Amino acid sequence: MKGRIAGIMYILITFALVNEMSSVQARDNSNTKRRTKEKSGGFQKNICDITDRDSKVHCYCENAREPKNATKAECWVFNGGIPRDDLIWQSFASQPFLETLSFNVRVDGALGYVPTKALHYLQILRSINIKYGNIIDVTTYAFANLTNLGEVMLSQNQIETLQQYAFAHLPNLTMINLEENMIVEIGKDVFFDLPVLQKLVLTKNNITMISNGAFQHTFNLLELDLNKNNILNLNRQTFDGLANLRKLDLRKNHIYNLTEFTFAELWNLQELLLGKNDLKYISERAFDGLSQLRKLSLDDNKLAALPSGLFEGVRGLSSLDLRSNELHALTFDNIKPILDNLKPPNSNLLLEENNFVCDCRLKWMHLLRNDTRSQSTKDSLEGVTCKMDTPIVSSAYNKMSDETKIDYNHEIVHSGMTVEMIDRNNGTNRKIDDNEIITKKGVKRNVLKIPPETLPCPVETKKTTELPPYINIIDPVMPIQNEMKTFRFHEMNNAHLDSVFDLILWSTCFVFFFT
Repeated sequence: MKGRIAGIMYILITFALVNEMSSVQARDNSNTKRRTKEKSGGFQKNICDITDRDSKVHCYCENAREPKNATKAECWVFNGGIPRDDLIWQSFASQPFLETLSFNVRVDGALGYVPTKALHYLQILRSINIKYGNIIDVTTYAFANLTNLGEVMLSQNQIETLQQYAFAHLPNLTMINLEENMIVEIGKDVFFDLPVLQKLVLTKNNITMISNGAFQHTFNLLELDLNKNNILNLNRQTFDGLANLRKLDLRKNHIYNLTEFTFAELWNLQELLLGKNDLKYISERAFDGLSQLRKLSLDDNKLAALPSGLFEGVRGLSSLDLRSNELHALTFDNIKPILDNLKPPNSNLLLEENNFVCDCRLKWMHLLRNDTRSQSTKDSLEGVTCKMDTPIVSSAYNKMSDETKIDYNHEIVHSGMTVEMIDRNNGTNRKIDDNEIITKKGVKRNVLKIPPETLPCPVETKKTTELPPYINIIDPVMPIQNEMKTFRFHEMNNAHLDSVFDLILWSTCFVFFFT
């Protein structure tokens, strides 16, 4: 009996010892896990299931709230002053399989940087979108190691600076959108090692400077949007490396001239938009090298004339917009290289709102109007007007009254065309009949309403190698252009004769005195 009791006691003691040892081991494991979390930063929270109202970031995850389950998250940032190493960013480790992530900043100053600490945990992320932050600069390697990243959208974030290698070593990145920020300069190596980047949007910034070779590491870029910036100058090195570019948008900048070979590196460019700039001068070879160009817009500039061979290098051009310039002529020689391209139905030529002079240099418009099958080109040609006034050619013309000038123009140059009196009190355009329009700048007519055989040809300046005759009566009005040359010749001639006469007189007196 005593032996049985001793055996039972032994068994109970053994069980008690085992339970105690198990309890101690469980506590040790718990402490170990707690220490591990503390060492890793303490991301106890699931970023998709934050209920704490004091949290600085709240995320909504589609179709999944469990850890390691979500693929898409939309986050709101409410509280400002989040440090770059805040523990909230480590909570993104709870959802390592996110493919799409967006941040909407709801309070000014709530997010002043790209949260690289959070992105570090998202190795398969494909799209990142941050909007309405105050990210003053995008730092070096802001998207480091995101080898699956395909889209970066950072519009409306007050960005001023893109540091070197801000976008670097991203082998699957196809699109970057930096629209509506305050970027001033695009430096070299900002976009580095982006082998499949196809679209770069820099619309609505303050860009004034683009470093030479700024895009040389984006050799597969297809579309570059620089619309609505403050760009002044371009040169051949500006677009170095963009041999595959298809579309370049430079509208609404302050570009005032285009020098030769400006776009020579863009061998595959198909669409070039230069409308709403300050262009006054274009080199005859500015577009050389653009053999694939199909669309060119130069509308809303200050072009008064075009070089005769400007379109020789873009013989594939089928859409041309020259509206709202100051062109006084557009000759057959100008348009001849692309004339046949403007006849198919899908072609386009826009010429309204220029300062064309009614002369024979516009005859080709009648021919194109009859030959083209493009309705937009027909409509545009029917809206083209030309001025009845002749250009000022002498100082005597300057002394005429406005009424006399109009009578003179129509009597001498446009005989047979009736002119009504200009209503001096009416500052707006006024139609006289279906063919004529009166403006402050003179009489305008629709080009296609004027019979082509009646369009006069301008009198070319006479050229001669003979010396002009001596003129005793000098026009008191300041002479201009060719008259100025003649005027200066007479002054120099008179001065030379006076010097010779003085020399002869002095020599005669000298001889007389000594003899």
